[in-house]
Amino acid sequence: MESIGQKLMSAREALGYSIEQIARETNIAKSYLTALEAEDFESFPGETYILGFLRNYSEYLGIESEEMVSLYKNMKIQEQPVPMEELFEKRRSVSSGLVIIILVALGLAAAGYFYIYPRFFSGDRPVKQAVAEAAEEKAEIKSRDVVIRSLFEFSDEVVEKRFRKGDAVSVRIDDVAYNLVLAEITDKVAFIHPQGELEMTAGEEVLLDLNGDGSPDIRVLLRSFKAGSDSAVIHIDRFVQASSQSANPVARDSEHAETPEAAVPSSAAVGEAGAQSRVVKPTVIRSAARPESFTLNVIFRGYCFFRYHSDNSVREERYFHKGETFRLNADSEVRLWVSNAGALSSKVNGVDIDLGGSGEISTRSIKWIYNEENSNYELQLVPVY
Repeated sequence: MESIGQKLMSAREALGYSIEQIARETNIAKSYLTALEAEDFESFPGETYILGFLRNYSEYLGIESEEMVSLYKNMKIQEQPVPMEELFEKRRSVSSGLVIIILVALGLAAAGYFYIYPRFFSGDRPVKQAVAEAAEEKAEIKSRDVVIRSLFEFSDEVVEKRFRKGDAVSVRIDDVAYNLVLAEITDKVAFIHPQGELEMTAGEEVLLDLNGDGSPDIRVLLRSFKAGSDSAVIHIDRFVQASSQSANPVARDSEHAETPEAAVPSSAAVGEAGAQSRVVKPTVIRSAARPESFTLNVIFRGYCFFRYHSDNSVREERYFHKGETFRLNADSEVRLWVSNAGALSSKVNGVDIDLGGSGEISTRSIKWIYNEENSNYELQLVPVY
């Protein structure tokens, strides 16, 4: 009979999928997928994560998830300690009083196993009961009942993507992981985190102190969601110093404030960085005696949120999927905002332009600028900070 790991690996290989591909599409970290196939269950922060990821991985591969969960639970039962009678065979001289005490203790342990274990470690175990399963995680999650469906490891400075109900974002602070969980979506979006609960509406942002040291650790901005749906677009970054020092939601009205570069002081202009480490030099695309219309062509290699503002037109935005294309004509300027610069390739009048790397949130302006040194106009790709 195939083991859990063998079933998962065989199904994945039969479908021709790689671990990396599945990690991208399920939002389950590669290390956890590998651990499931290797049956290395000690690598998980708790039972809830094992059962949730095992269900998701099985369903993705077309395997009956409840069958896999049953296999796992049976395996855990078989790993229980040796029977009680075997323990007493070698200790026949133990006093009757001590035997009674031991029997009572074992009876309480058995009751705990059959009553408490199924209640706290089943696949439906609430997140609020999954408090710091591993000491090194210390990711206490309070209130609301919600099952963690996938865990996203926040390893970059900025992330913006669509999260679903039950998704947890793991944020490491001083080598300790803290979880922010999307718990519920009604007319608001509810989150649970180590310090309590949070409800937000579209356009609101909040600074969160995850480790309880009195200083904000991350900034959360709820981009958009549909009431009653199962997902929301959420922006998370570590740029907390330039935001409000209060943990109360902050309204965000301007186009400039909606970008992750809002951490830069307001005195920084377009094309100027508030910190030297963030400087990106403008790129000259072409030169001409006078400004001319130009064409932007984009090919999307993956899922990406794309916002653009051309000349004096109204700002527009939408989500693009792998294989889609976009074309835009402009006379003087186009401003772009991209959630994942590595998910697209762009050209202006046939010239490749670099908007950034994979996973990078990029804000750029393509516009004509007069160069006094050569008395020409230059079409430049300019960073927007």
